[in-house]
Amino acid sequence: MSFLEIKNIEKTYDGSGIPCLEGLDLEMEKGEIMVILGPSGCGKSTLLRIIAGLDSQDAGTVTLDGERMDSMSPEKRPVSMVFQKAYLFPNMDVRRNVNYAPRINGVLKGKELDAETDRMLDLVDLRYLAERYPRQLSGGQEQRVSLARALITRPKLLLLDEPFSALDAELRISLRNNLRAICKEIGQTVIFVTHDQQEAVAIADRIALMSNGRILQCSEPNEFYHRPNSYETAIFFGWKNAMPGTQRGRTVCTRLAEFDLDTIEPQDRDIMLMMHPQAAMCTPRGMFAGLVLEASYLGTISTYRVDCEGVILNIQVSCRNMHAVGDIIRFNIDSSMVWPVDPPKENVRVDKVEHRRNGVSARIRSVIDKVRRR
Repeated sequence: MSFLEIKNIEKTYDGSGIPCLEGLDLEMEKGEIMVILGPSGCGKSTLLRIIAGLDSQDAGTVTLDGERMDSMSPEKRPVSMVFQKAYLFPNMDVRRNVNYAPRINGVLKGKELDAETDRMLDLVDLRYLAERYPRQLSGGQEQRVSLARALITRPKLLLLDEPFSALDAELRISLRNNLRAICKEIGQTVIFVTHDQQEAVAIADRIALMSNGRILQCSEPNEFYHRPNSYETAIFFGWKNAMPGTQRGRTVCTRLAEFDLDTIEPQDRDIMLMMHPQAAMCTPRGMFAGLVLEASYLGTISTYRVDCEGVILNIQVSCRNMHAVGDIIRFNIDSSMVWPVDPPKENVRVDKVEHRRNGVSARIRSVIDKVRRR
């Protein structure tokens, strides 16, 4: 049995009949950091609240370390939760905010309480601010106090609901790195909710991607960048090119090209071939040539919309060699960044690669032919 088992959780918004969570299953091992990732309104925070006991599910079970949580009140669950806002006691200093729960409950007293409080403050690197009050802290410091307050209760499971969402970008990066290091140091099992893809990848051992109350894919972060399991998953993780095609064995045929992919399961089917923008590798002798239709400079990288043999592609390359609208880009395609998925369902919006109705225009064809003759 897994350390945390969530089975067939169902939840409908009160009075609306609109499902929030639909038959959701999730399992975690002890000491694992799981990130629940997805857009606003997909059910991430609702799932967290159900695990914590702050909301009740309509169906399904939550089991933690072999113990059913469903009929257990929130205060009796071995779970701590950190919210978007720190919610510190304004009339207590940092030390008393951190040790509030064990001090009030009498779990720790005297020197033992002081020692554990100091240990928590050291973990979050705030012992030097122990005598300050919340009004004297920055937003990042407040969240570190909130984390220490949650950890001092020694929860079996720590839940974090977008705790860094209100902070600036640089501080978020620093705190997420610290959070992962702290939780790994003490072996803390964590579920972290966010809508930020980069934050999820930086923190997670595994990511559970949610959409419309369902988990689309649950796997290690690199799987989303190399082996997405659906069109929806691929689009969320930035695979901006989708080409209809067919798979025969391990060969995938599209209008753009034929790809031999050794890592896919051999089968015969209609597919949607996903291509990540970073799959394009610019080189003067590349086998593909595309006319630049749009160009955007983004600092260390540039993005281009190119017409390649009548197929419009979105590609992303380094800025060592800048290209302007009207230039020809030659490139190869990294086959590790193309991946076939089942065609999307009818109710899923499809952002397919564009195709020119009559193939490549005469002007584009003449330009490309000139380049090839060089």
